[in-house]
Amino acid sequence: MSYLKSRCDQPLVDVTLGQLLDDTAAKWPEREAYVFRKQGLRITFPELKEQANQLAAGLMSIGVGRGDVVGWVMSTRPEWIALCFAVSKIGAIAMPLSPEYFLWTSNNKEITEHALQKAKLKVLVMENHPASEHFEGTVPFLFKMFPETMSSNSRDLAIEKVPSLSSIVIIGDRTHENVFYHLEDMKTAVLDDTAGKRLQLAQRQTDCHDTGSTGVPKCVEHSSHTLINNSGLHAKTIGMNNKNMVLHSIDLTEFPWAFLFSLTEGCTLVLPSDTPPTASEVLSALLEERCEATSFMYVKTLHDLVNDPELKTFDLTFLEQVTVGGNVVSKRLQQDAATVFPNADILTLYGTTETLHLATTIADMTDVQRQSTVGHLLPHLEMKLVDRHGQIVPLQHEGEVWVRGYSVFKCYRGDEEKTAEAKTAEGWYKTGDIGILDENGLLKIVGRIKDVILKNAEIVYPAMVERVLQTHPKVLDVKVVGVPDPANVEEICACIILKNGHTLQSQEMREHSEANGLLEEFTPGYFVFMKSFPKTSTGRKVDRKRIRALAMQMLALQEDDL
Repeated sequence: MSYLKSRCDQPLVDVTLGQLLDDTAAKWPEREAYVFRKQGLRITFPELKEQANQLAAGLMSIGVGRGDVVGWVMSTRPEWIALCFAVSKIGAIAMPLSPEYFLWTSNNKEITEHALQKAKLKVLVMENHPASEHFEGTVPFLFKMFPETMSSNSRDLAIEKVPSLSSIVIIGDRTHENVFYHLEDMKTAVLDDTAGKRLQLAQRQTDCHDTGSTGVPKCVEHSSHTLINNSGLHAKTIGMNNKNMVLHSIDLTEFPWAFLFSLTEGCTLVLPSDTPPTASEVLSALLEERCEATSFMYVKTLHDLVNDPELKTFDLTFLEQVTVGGNVVSKRLQQDAATVFPNADILTLYGTTETLHLATTIADMTDVQRQSTVGHLLPHLEMKLVDRHGQIVPLQHEGEVWVRGYSVFKCYRGDEEKTAEAKTAEGWYKTGDIGILDENGLLKIVGRIKDVILKNAEIVYPAMVERVLQTHPKVLDVKVVGVPDPANVEEICACIILKNGHTLQSQEMREHSEANGLLEEFTPGYFVFMKSFPKTSTGRKVDRKRIRALAMQMLALQEDDL
């Protein structure tokens, strides 16, 4: 039957993030923890510890204590990591907020307010962004979101719509010091004997099972115990524990636990840019830092990298390991990557925000196994594949992947109903992925239960895109589906029925999408126009599978275009 319980001689460790940082700084006092190439900064473990302690003292000075929620909206920069450890040392709850989602909702106050209310945010830290075509700037945004700040003469705020929010901290702007705190001041907070003893006491009271959150949109809660053990066990399984320089090619907020590789393994994590890096930035970082491995790379990043004409002109034989995931990794892409990285093992990682890393391929698998599966279940976890009634299916049969174990999330913060839908009373998390388990314990992912589109690593909900497109005055109906794409695995395709007597061009729909706040990565790459939508056999529902097939036919696309 399709059931596995993985075992491991290595026990799970009980340590907090704060204690892990202190232990690592003592163990490797000269070793670099992170390289921030955009800022030109190289930070050792002791330097990171000092920064975290300073920030913790600063946060405590404005009233942050155990159980308080500290959220931040910032790019990939040193303060992101230092703040994470600082919040943990206090026993507060860390909640990194995706700039993409957070700023995208700036035109819809209700969505943002609801997210912050649900999180019960006490302190919001926000990087200063100047005004641009699509964003009014950080301070005007805050004034619009929280009108009370415009007339306030105190940093102790009283926000009607988000009553838990008492302080806002700005990075890089000092024009409104009467209202907002500034992170630079907190980084230089006085850490005298009194403040030091307060911090030590707070840290002693923390527990490795205290939770933090991934922030909006999901607000998934994980503990230090979960994050540290999952990072360490994954690294050990793939052999990353003997690497010195490791490239991290994803924005920190998109993958908010991967920064722990440096502490669990003692390696140096190289961050190429303050935003999601380009193929050129990734290549430069690989070459100049002589990275031996990558912590994680999205499918699209790998696709762009292996198709970069400059790549073939460089010697990349020093690269030993490339881990890729976030979507289905096609056989063709894996073969192309193996060609341009001749000495590197191309490994596929499978996981979810709710469970962290679940399964991975490893170097000693055959090419066929690595190219057709997501590998073995990681240690200390259970997995079963079930039918629609929750019954375990036989081996080599399709079933929904359910997982149970230490790395399964505690809850969706502030949403008991959603948590109960996702987890059973026995602790099984329903991933929504359809898989096949073989006799060797290897898992193959073949699809998803819901109609979500996975473009590169972005989860795109069709209804979200449809709502925007449906507002165009010439559109009668619209259905959004995912179609094959070699770079993104899936591209968004909008299938549109126009109102009688109207014509419409794709460019007009793209402009409408942008004007109505749809992010570029959620804007359809294809627009096709149909006279009607095919229905299911009952005739009562639209058949999305047949719509997709029809769209692929109109676009001359095939499944093997992957």
